[in-house]
Amino acid sequence: MLFEIDHFTRYEYSVPVQLGEHLLRLLPPSLANQRPGYCRLDITPLPGSRLDGVDVWGNPLQRVWFQGETGYLEIRAHLEVETLVTQQPGTPWPVPLPPVYGNESGALASFLQPLEAGAGLDSFVRPLLAASAGDTLAFLAALNEAIHGFYHRGVRLDGPPRTPAETLASGDGVCRDLTVLFMAACRQVGIAARFVSGYQQGLGSGELRYLHAWPEVYLPGRGWVGYDPTHATLVGGDHVAVAAAPTPAEVTPVEGGYSFQGATLTSTLTTEIRITTR
Repeated sequence: MLFEIDHFTRYEYSVPVQLGEHLLRLLPPSLANQRPGYCRLDITPLPGSRLDGVDVWGNPLQRVWFQGETGYLEIRAHLEVETLVTQQPGTPWPVPLPPVYGNESGALASFLQPLEAGAGLDSFVRPLLAASAGDTLAFLAALNEAIHGFYHRGVRLDGPPRTPAETLASGDGVCRDLTVLFMAACRQVGIAARFVSGYQQGLGSGELRYLHAWPEVYLPGRGWVGYDPTHATLVGGDHVAVAAAPTPAEVTPVEGGYSFQGATLTSTLTTEIRITTR
């Protein structure tokens, strides 16, 4: 499937500001199941300098620096990405729960750190763990379905993900909340998990869309495998990954600050994402 994505972001400030260094995570990596084509970032005001590289997790990263003052910052990412259908995560042998990572345990340490502990998470995980009978794939399938039941069919544009306890208490959440709950449950039982930010096909007709989030788990001999509790599916050719890391904060699309003269400042954020597929 070929994705064409236009992602527009505009920050507007009530008084002129001096923009500090900004980190941009908007360009998709080349992966086994996706091949970026023509991709471009347009930034206004034009940065005084720019450095392209990758972060510690292997995500494409652009560092930009600005000169002078401005009343706004606009970033437009145009992305063309081909996605490939990959094999389902089934294997000819059971995957024990917890998985045996062996020599990979050290490299996966950051993805195994508990996100949250408590009676709420324990009581949520316990029946899923019992029903899976010691099989990782059975546990993940049950977890994906269970968390899908929390999906709130709406949009919350601002703010970090809720904690697992908050999502369990409220009984609903948006994609980033469900992702964090999935990760917390996995790490609770010894499955390495990470947070992925990207896009999902939707209707693929150019309608207004939003950034999507989903978890990936590391299976021995299989690598990173994505689950999408928002849709109760596996991640496949209808998803485009942009950045993956142990925590949501490390995949923020635009990260940076500013300074200004005066006592007060207000800022507004406008985002528009359109996706077409063929």
